[in-house]
Amino acid sequence: MTTYRKMVELSSLSLQRKLWLNENNDTGFISSYAELMSSLFDDLNFDNFIDVICSEIGLPADTITQLNKLRELLNNYHEKASDEEIITDPEWARIVEQAKVVVEKWHTI
Repeated sequence: MTTYRKMVELSSLSLQRKLWLNENNDTGFISSYAELMSSLFDDLNFDNFIDVICSEIGLPADTITQLNKLRELLNNYHEKASDEEIITDPEWARIVEQAKVVVEKWHTI
């Protein structure tokens, strides 16, 4: 599992519906909001990735800035009672849009 794969999941409401709600899930995988956050922050040490690894591997400053914006949105997000409520939350939609920006930047590296 890589940080990039988790960014892809974070950037796609349709993938979240498949993985979190099992809607037309043809992936063979399952996930949830809690699993995504745990994987990103605990398993993949997202904070260290942004604060240390990004510079070490030479990611452009603008990409790191966008990652920091995403981290701030995630840290300020107030989790809802269910994955379905999260997916339909306008605040979550802003996070998904910021994750899309990060994924697009990743493609230009």
